[in-house]
Amino acid sequence: MRLNSSSALVAVTAVVCLTACDTDAAGPTAKRPSSHSAAVPSLSPPGIPSAPELPGRAVFVAFADEHSGFAVMGGCTGQETEAGTDDDHACRQHVAVLEDGKWRLGTSPLPDPSGGDGFTADIFALGPGRASITAGTGRNPDRTWFTDDGARTWKSGTTRVTGTVRAVPESAQLTWDCLKAEEQGGCGRSRLVVTMPDSGRRKALAAQPPLTGVVLPAGSSNSGALWASGLDARTGASALAVSHDQGRTWRAGKLPGPKATTPGWGLRVVEGQDALYAAEPGQLPEEEEVKNGLRALYRSTDGGHSWARVWTYRPGHEPLSILGDPVAATDGSLTIHGESGVYRSTDGGRSFRKTADAGPPGAPSRTPIGYLGSLGQGSYEVSADGIHWHTFTLGG
Repeated sequence: MRLNSSSALVAVTAVVCLTACDTDAAGPTAKRPSSHSAAVPSLSPPGIPSAPELPGRAVFVAFADEHSGFAVMGGCTGQETEAGTDDDHACRQHVAVLEDGKWRLGTSPLPDPSGGDGFTADIFALGPGRASITAGTGRNPDRTWFTDDGARTWKSGTTRVTGTVRAVPESAQLTWDCLKAEEQGGCGRSRLVVTMPDSGRRKALAAQPPLTGVVLPAGSSNSGALWASGLDARTGASALAVSHDQGRTWRAGKLPGPKATTPGWGLRVVEGQDALYAAEPGQLPEEEEVKNGLRALYRSTDGGHSWARVWTYRPGHEPLSILGDPVAATDGSLTIHGESGVYRSTDGGRSFRKTADAGPPGAPSRTPIGYLGSLGQGSYEVSADGIHWHTFTLGG
C-alpha cells in the first residue's frame, strides 16, 4: 500500500448478454453515472459495540445481524522461539458472543493452537444465536462445531458433505466443496454446498450452476439473488451464474473480453446504488509483484442480464490488486482496496484515482450487516452505505 502517485485509467468497454439483449442493455453507449445525481441515500453504520475487556484479540468475526454476532478471540503469553511454541508460550482461543447489545464470553470448543499452527479457525453466523466453527488446520482440519444457544454449548461435526438440499435456507451459509484435488493443494473442480442453519451440517445444493471448473459462491444482491462463478462449459472462459429462487434454478453466461490463459480465483459480485459490479481476481505477470492480482471489472445496469467489461488489467497501472470485495457505495462510487493503497472510481469503474496509502477497511467483505473489514489488532470497521464507517474493537 505504498504507491505515491495516482493514475487515471481508461478502460476498453465490451458487452455480453446472459439472456436475450434489449436495445437498452448496458454497453458502450449505456448511460454513465451522473455527477449531478439526486441526493445520495445516507445510511448510518451498524453500531456494533466495542469490548476491550475480552481476552486476547478478535481474529475472526461473523454477524447474523447488527444485534447478534460471534468472534473467535486469540491470544498468547510468553515468548515465541524460532522452533515455535514452548512451555513459556501458551496460546488460547475463546469465543465471544454479541447478545442484547453487548459482548460476553461464551464457551469455546476450540483446542489451543500448538506447533506453530496459529489461529486458523473460522466462524460463520447462521442466524441469531447460531454459528458454525471450522478448525481450518491442525490435527483435524475437517472438524467443525455448531451452536444454537449463543455458544453456551457446542456439537461436534465435520466438513464432510452428506445429502442434498433443494434451496438455500434463510441464514444458511453458501460455500463450496472440492471434488477434484490437484497437485500442490489446488482444486480442479468443485460444487456448491450449504451449511444448514439448524444443524451446521453441510449438504450439496441439488441444482448446481451450469458452470465447470472451480465453482464458487460469488455474492448476493439486496433482492435476494445468489451469484456463483466458474467457467463457461463451452469456451472455458470466466462466467457467472445467478439464481433468483434460493438456488433451485440457475441462469449462466460468460463474461465479455478475452479468455485468460490461466483460470482466475473466482469473481466477486456486489450491488451498488444503480449497478452491479463483478471483480475478477487472478494471477498477474510476475513483474507486477502482487499476490492478489485484479484482472478485470465488469458492470451491469440491468440486474445481471448483460455485463460490460469496464476495466482491464494494463501493465503498471493501478489498481493492480484487490483485497476483499469491491465497495459499491450509495453515492455511485466504487472503491478497490489493493496491496498498494485504496483506489476510488466515480465513473462506473472505468477509471480510478488513489485516495490513500491505506484506508478503512483493509480487506472489506459484504456481510449481512454491510461492508465489514479488519483494521488489525482486533479492530474492525463496518459500513451500511460504503461511505460512513463505524469502528469497534474486541480485546486489548
